[in-house]
Amino acid sequence: MRRLPPAVKQSFSSLFRFAAKAALIITGAALILYSLNVSRLWSKFDIFVFIPGILGLLIITAVILLKLIKKILIKIPKVIKFAVLSVFCTGVLSFIIVQGIIFYHMNGRAALNDTDYVIVLGCQIDGINASAPLIRRVNTAIEYLNKHQNAKVIVTGGQGPGEDITEAQAMKKLLRNNGINEDKILTEERASNTMENFLFSDELYDLKEKNILIVTTDYHMFRSLCAAKKLGYQNVSGLSSKSQLTVLPVYLLREYVGIIYYLILGRI
Repeated sequence: MRRLPPAVKQSFSSLFRFAAKAALIITGAALILYSLNVSRLWSKFDIFVFIPGILGLLIITAVILLKLIKKILIKIPKVIKFAVLSVFCTGVLSFIIVQGIIFYHMNGRAALNDTDYVIVLGCQIDGINASAPLIRRVNTAIEYLNKHQNAKVIVTGGQGPGEDITEAQAMKKLLRNNGINEDKILTEERASNTMENFLFSDELYDLKEKNILIVTTDYHMFRSLCAAKKLGYQNVSGLSSKSQLTVLPVYLLREYVGIIYYLILGRI
């Protein structure tokens, strides 16, 4: 087989390097634009919204300063480079594994046994207005409750910064406005996180031996089921509401951190 002349090889190599740099810069710019676009959907500052943009900025900076970075890397001891690379690879691997687990549990389905209580987990509201994710959770619960008349519903969530009422009150209003009888609606209004949703709900309504259906957003289902089981809930299943695809990457980043945090604290 005839070999390519050195000049042709050099041309192909230069073209490949140029294409790779262009692809990285375009990717970085796309990540920055994504963060800027998604940030308009948030009424409050959320660092996870800007992580893709920060990553994009780092990619573009690395491409522009590649020669300088190479000179700096040469001066760094191999032990330090190996340690940093090991930490980076461990982080990437853990992220891939956790995301796989999240996706596996995203399509939550209700158990076949009769449900005693449907627990709808709260999430951020704006003033007195339910957010889009919270509305989707409540709508999922309403659809189930209309088909299972004997089940009661517990709406759980306290009042956070920027919220004029509790998340539980916002959900109760949505349920009533959509035809769910008030005598079927129970509230828990102290919880500020997933673990407290189940802890405080059980303190009020003695749920650990009941048949429980958890309603939350799809990306949040795995951590919710684990938290309930960790607290001693015996019979739990999940029913997922769909997340908005445009903001799903942000929620997946946040959920990764949430799961690692819960693992460290022994909550799952």
